[in-house]
This record gives sequence, C-alpha cells and structure tokens, in this order.
Amino acid sequence: MSASTTRIPPAAERFVPCLNPATLSGIPLDQFLALAAGAGFPTVEVSIQQAQTYGIPALRNLLQELGLTVAAASGILPAGDVLPAPLLVDPDTYRACLAGLDRRLKAMADLGCTVATTVLNPRSSLPSGPARALAAQRIRDLSDTAAPYGIRLAVEAVSVRSDLPAELDGPHPVLDTLPQLAALLQESGARNAGVLVDSFHWAAAGSDPAHLAALGPGRITHVQIADIPAGTDAGELTDGQRLFPGDGALSWNTFADALTACGYEGPLSVELFNPQLRALPAGEIARLSHHAATRCWTHPEARR
Repeated sequence: MSASTTRIPPAAERFVPCLNPATLSGIPLDQFLALAAGAGFPTVEVSIQQAQTYGIPALRNLLQELGLTVAAASGILPAGDVLPAPLLVDPDTYRACLAGLDRRLKAMADLGCTVATTVLNPRSSLPSGPARALAAQRIRDLSDTAAPYGIRLAVEAVSVRSDLPAELDGPHPVLDTLPQLAALLQESGARNAGVLVDSFHWAAAGSDPAHLAALGPGRITHVQIADIPAGTDAGELTDGQRLFPGDGALSWNTFADALTACGYEGPLSVELFNPQLRALPAGEIARLSHHAATRCWTHPEARR
C-alpha cells in the first residue's frame, strides 16, 4: 500500500480483529487469552484440544470474564495436544483423528464457536485426481458431521511453495489457489463448508483480487491475515516471512474491497509464524497484532 493511499475501505471498520494462537506460540491458553483481551481483541481462535484440556466450563467462564468470544477453532482433525492435522493424512491416521470428533464439536459449540478450520494439503503422496476426490469426500463428511452442532467447516488452501511442513508436502499437486478450492467445494456437494481466506497465501498465489471476488457471497467462512515482505517474488514466499499486517507490501485496500465484494464482514485473525517476531515479548506481540489489524488499512504515517 503506497503512502499516498488515504482511503479506508468502508467495510474495514466492520471487520473484527482476532488473534490466532500461533502468533503467540508456546504459551498457556489462559495466558494467551489474557494477553489477547489486554491488547483489545474482542475475539480469538483456539486449539480445541487445548480448550478441552483446560476444561470447557472453566474456559467458558474465563472467556466471559475477559470479554472474549471464540471466532474459530482448529483441531477438528487433531495432531497431538495442540496442532491440527491436514485433510489428506493417511487412512489409519484419519480414522484415529475421527475418534472423539463429536466431543470436539460439542466443545466448540459449548464455547459459542461456529467455525472449525482445516487445511488442505497443496501436495500429496497420492496422485492428483484421487487426492482431490478424497479431499472432497472428507470435506463433505466432516461438514455434515459438524452441521448439527451449528458449526461450519472453513477449508484453507496453502499457496506457499517453499519450506512446507512434511505433512503438507508430497510429489503430486492437489490444489493451491482459492479458485481451485472453490471448485473442489462445489464438486464435493458439501453444504456446510466454506473457504478460509489467508491473505499471505492469497499473496503467494499472485494477489489477484479476482480470486477473492469470484468466491461469491457467503462462501468465505473465516479470514486470517499477515503481510508479505517487499521485494520478494510470490513464488519464493515462506510462512516464516509473515509480517504484521501493514508492515509489508500487501495491498490492504484491495484485499478489503475484495472481501467486501463477497459480503464478508467477520473476524480477521492475525496469524504469524515469523521466528523473529515470535521472539518479541508476548505482550508486545499481542499489542502490535491488534494495532496492525485495526490500522493496516491506513497509509503508513497514520499507523503510528
């Protein structure tokens, strides 16, 4: 965004700042929530495994005390105590992930959470056609299971190509853009699934506003945000380069306008994996994240 840009997209004031726990990685859940609330966030994402370990009644009370709501929860398919598993895990792992699914969904519902996030592998050990068919089936099954709990599935496409975690990588392409994901959701027939838009992945796929606008009304279920470093080719971006929104080269007005064209006015969740930023004091990260989420729409001088 250029320094001469002063326009604030009308919908930007209606977007809700949200904080993803990955941004403050490695701290206890209650500390994360206290820091988020102290920084001014009204809503957060949580790992449902962490929430269950903490205790849902106690967590519900803490959220009420802090004035927080849960916008989205990861872990509909869990990988250990905190992390989520991607959609295209091997069959045995997938069956193991399904154990306790109803309990996890009930826990989300008890917290007032209406969105369960999941990540689709951009590459897989399976050939492309079978991998997409399997992904479509699992999206349909998971979204159907979540529907009675009032929870909608939000599926994320991963567009970065370098330094992918092993669990997301493989020799065969699956999909890595928003239009491809939207087409897969359409083919799946899933009526309770939408798109998780991540600004960093959108930029890694070329920052094309048409990719967002083509999703259409009601298709965006959740949004995560981070900025991109200036002077880096889209194909060379890695998740470790994520910056606070407004500190990089992403055109935030363009992004906001495209979200608005789809009718989205919900949470924008700051999600960072940058090791240098994560090394800052946790309270400082939370404060800078809230400042970024609420000021990235303005020109640089006005962000100070």
